[in-house]
Amino acid sequence: MNSRRVMRKTRMLGATGTALVAALGAGACYDFDGARQRCSDEGRCEPNVAACTPVPGEDLPDDAFADTDCDGVDGQADAGLFIDPMDGDDDAGTGTRQAPLRTVGRALAMLRELDGGPRHLFLAGGAYDEAGLVLDVPVSLHGGYAGRSSGWRRAATHVAMFDAGTLGLTVQGLQDAGVLMEYVQVSAATATGPGEPSIAVRMVDSSGVRLRHVTLAAGAGGQGAPGAAGDAGLGGPDGGEGQSGGVGNSDTGQGGTPASITCPDDTQPTGGWGVIGSSGGNPGRDGGTGGPDETGGAGGAGGDAPDAACSGRECVCNPAPGGPGQGGAEGGSGAPGGGGAGLGVLLDGTWAAEQQGEPGGGGTAGFGGGGGGSGGSCNIDNVSVAGGGGSGAGGAGGCGGGGGGGGGGGGASISLLLIG
Repeated sequence: MNSRRVMRKTRMLGATGTALVAALGAGACYDFDGARQRCSDEGRCEPNVAACTPVPGEDLPDDAFADTDCDGVDGQADAGLFIDPMDGDDDAGTGTRQAPLRTVGRALAMLRELDGGPRHLFLAGGAYDEAGLVLDVPVSLHGGYAGRSSGWRRAATHVAMFDAGTLGLTVQGLQDAGVLMEYVQVSAATATGPGEPSIAVRMVDSSGVRLRHVTLAAGAGGQGAPGAAGDAGLGGPDGGEGQSGGVGNSDTGQGGTPASITCPDDTQPTGGWGVIGSSGGNPGRDGGTGGPDETGGAGGAGGDAPDAACSGRECVCNPAPGGPGQGGAEGGSGAPGGGGAGLGVLLDGTWAAEQQGEPGGGGTAGFGGGGGGSGGSCNIDNVSVAGGGGSGAGGAGGCGGGGGGGGGGGGASISLLLIG
């Protein structure tokens, strides 16, 4: 490099007025602009206040991110508290640029104790895990700052992100207080309680609150409460037993009588009748069909009447027993209830579910079982054979259970809830 083109620069770096002087010999040069930028990026330099020209008027945070009062930040540094969720300290911090707080909750508590004072909270970008924050003092929330380690430079990418419970942030009792929220994201968690809402920001008895460059995201509302179980159905009673047969050929047992039942819907799913026993070498009789109206289970078939095997004065006969009646079919399910309708209500400073589903219909009665078939008798010429026993009646079908109650309404998903 030609010595006549050697670059010599002296620049003021920061509010302290420290001068960086480069003494360059022949054939050497130094990238002052690059060094200044690296110093600023790494947070080792104060803002270049010496090169700043103050503009009359109050320096309010704006979209140009301009430091119009030359105090090193976009906004009036001594009119607010600085909060850095990564590099702040709620115990040792005082809210200045050099000693920021860690949480917005701590800053609000300080302002309540002061009963006045700073009107701005300068928020470094990052995650604020603070559930249920209540903004009830007239202070604005300004996101977009880079934090202590980066000199509190401001850009749209440094968003302050609040991600906590099912109610993210409440603004309460601020009437025309000039409150502004900007470069902030508030996310509410998905609700888990029955009918519980998820609300990102709730404003109660407040007006004149402005939102700029703000993202509000509510989670899903909680599922509705389950409906109450319906009443259990009435079980069907057993059918009556058949009578035993007698010793005489004609002394047959009578069939069992089905139990009587009437369900709440006036259905009568009675069982099939039992039948009289057989005699005189006749086969058994088929059992009666179950109700209602003989649409239940079929009766069992009567037993056959075989010939006896006789040898001398001894005969052996094993008549076939009657078959069992078939079981009645199960009752049908009740019709589902209709869905609930409505938008919920505002109650006690929040949203509450009021809609409810319609109850389901009751189940239908089961069908009665068929009566058993009676057994056959033996066929022996010129011999009196004991009479057969009667068959048992079929059991009655059970009554259907009551319909279940309607379920409760599901919770709402609300980004911004305004309650006057």
